[in-house]
Amino acid sequence: MDFDLKQDCRHVRWDRPCSPHKKRGKVCGSCDEYAPIRHRVLMVKLAATGDVLRTTAFLPAIHATWPGAKVTWLTRKSAAALFDGNPLVDEVLTTEDAVTAARLATETFDVVLCPDADPDAAVLAAMAKGRERRGYVRDAAGHIVPLGPGAARWLAMGLSDTSKQANTQTYQHLVAEVLGLEPAAVREPILECSPADRSDVARFTAALPGSGALIGLNTGAGGRWAYKQWTREHQGTFLRLATDAGLRVLLLGGPEEVATHRELLAANAGRPVFDGGNHNSYSRFAALVDHCKVVVTSDSLAVHVASARKVPAVVLFGPTSAAEIELYGRGSKIVPPGLDCLCCYLPRCDRVPHCQALIEPTVVLAAVQHWLTAAAR
Repeated sequence: MDFDLKQDCRHVRWDRPCSPHKKRGKVCGSCDEYAPIRHRVLMVKLAATGDVLRTTAFLPAIHATWPGAKVTWLTRKSAAALFDGNPLVDEVLTTEDAVTAARLATETFDVVLCPDADPDAAVLAAMAKGRERRGYVRDAAGHIVPLGPGAARWLAMGLSDTSKQANTQTYQHLVAEVLGLEPAAVREPILECSPADRSDVARFTAALPGSGALIGLNTGAGGRWAYKQWTREHQGTFLRLATDAGLRVLLLGGPEEVATHRELLAANAGRPVFDGGNHNSYSRFAALVDHCKVVVTSDSLAVHVASARKVPAVVLFGPTSAAEIELYGRGSKIVPPGLDCLCCYLPRCDRVPHCQALIEPTVVLAAVQHWLTAAAR
């Protein structure tokens, strides 16, 4: 090489000029943005997108534990765009990319973090070259091996409905113990909005008629647990109550909720109920949430998007753990009364009425109004 290349700088991209050079004309030999990599950290986190997003809350704790870390995050392709613009993640690898296996076989990390006793994640954590491992690995017999007392506790909790139901600690606290991180250093999830999405959504919401506070209603909940989702009837009643109270409502959802949104809009024709769209990128979805004063949602991706964007959330619980969800002091957890089977983690049940059917729209509206009042103080 005929120039001074600082190969240990986090800005080096090897196949193209680095960002400081490209954007600001910096030259390696005299660059004042030189950022030497002191630690190489691999986070292996697959799971659902909401679960991946909430785990980004550990990034500040990771950087506090390993200053000067270059963080590589291994996840599924469906979650990769969650990291667009994230300043605390340097690169994202996906399980669907054949190059990922080659990277894991050739590069050495100072520490490999695997927060889940997920067989797929654990085998990748075991396969990666690491001087230290925290969380879980999968051994030659196919067993999941916890690498510390916090990991052993989280593993046992995941295998016992009784332990899950008895738990009173948040996911953030429990997984900080799994990874040996300081719980106090854990912050909100991180999800950035692109400037283009921010501007486009600002124009979209500014054009919505009416002047009442805009709140979001997240209509879906994913497909794994049917009764995480509030009933269609209650959603319709809530829309009528909310608009009668002078509020405007933005429907939030994914591709699975196209028909739901069509039906809710038709049933509320003439009311200030609007469709946020069903095919938004994560960045655009975050921008939509930014423009809501409060978001009503099940235990789903939208909870963690609201946390990332610091928007109060009213969260409806049933088959999953209310205790594990951290709202960072901005929101309310609504749990149906009179049930001893909550936090059952059953995909379906035969109880009539089921848990979500017992959450009354008037209770949800009261929680929304509480947070609107709190914001106005």
